[in-house]
Amino acid sequence: MKLYFYKHIVKNNIRKRIILIIIFIVLVLISFRVGVLDFTYRDLLSGENDARYVFWVSRFPRTLSIILAASAMSIAGLIMQAISRNKFVSPTTAGTTNAAILGVLLGYVFMGSQSTYTKTLFALVFAMLSSVIFMLVLQKIQFKNVVYIPLVGMMYGAMISAISTFIAHQFDALQFLNTIGVGGFANKAIGTYELLYLVIPAIGIAILYATRFSIVGMGQDFAKNLGVNYNKVMYIGLFAVSLITSVTFVMVGMLPFIGLIVPNLITKFYGDDVKKTLFDVGIFGSSFVLLNDIIGRLIVYPYEVSITFTMGVTGAIIFLSMILVSMKNEK
Repeated sequence: MKLYFYKHIVKNNIRKRIILIIIFIVLVLISFRVGVLDFTYRDLLSGENDARYVFWVSRFPRTLSIILAASAMSIAGLIMQAISRNKFVSPTTAGTTNAAILGVLLGYVFMGSQSTYTKTLFALVFAMLSSVIFMLVLQKIQFKNVVYIPLVGMMYGAMISAISTFIAHQFDALQFLNTIGVGGFANKAIGTYELLYLVIPAIGIAILYATRFSIVGMGQDFAKNLGVNYNKVMYIGLFAVSLITSVTFVMVGMLPFIGLIVPNLITKFYGDDVKKTLFDVGIFGSSFVLLNDIIGRLIVYPYEVSITFTMGVTGAIIFLSMILVSMKNEK
């Protein structure tokens, strides 16, 4: 009987994964086509020069940057939720993104004009420091209500944002502060997205340490009993999250809610095992951002709506629904 149920679960998971992959492929093909400059796949396959130029210089880089950023941010949310043992923790609800903004601002204050690599370095350092502080604070909190912890994270992020605003006001950099994080995928072409390749090593870390992240999520004592170095694995996870957050933030700006809602929706079907859910989280996250990007390109065609706006609307609806369901289950 147990073997039957196990085979049934595996079969259902395979079916769900196939559906996810099909949806992802369809959205990728649509993303290649949607835009002001139109072409057909027949023109592309026949080697028509204009079609090849539009595809390789504009549509392919844009779609690839969406896949890299979206899958990485989704995995970053999965890691944070695993090591914090809270389903409502993500880079956007733990102050990590706010700290990245502060890092870029301080780099501007002390160095003036910066290269993309310098911005990323400052964002990475401050995102890492902020994530470590948040996790240390989290360990000190005794009453870990599933909803209260992200509220603490949001207050922590608001405090960092207040510090950023104060510094910007003191150094007459408010205009620069308002431009930090304003990005998107509209300008992604050859030579403008390659820094996103830095998220690949972070994803590799997630794959390598996936099982250990799940063990760390069971608690410090449980991890020690299994011979896992709790602090080392936690800091490695926070480094991967910080690297992903800083690179995607500098390159494409804010991607609201993705690291929060995507891991939640996937783990409802596959459970909390990080190793088993990594692939599906990445695929679903990419599909979610691709869908929002396509909507943003079509809603006021031939112009575009920012991906931050479309994801803010759809993500907020899903996030509020998740909170209401969680509170209802606790009653």
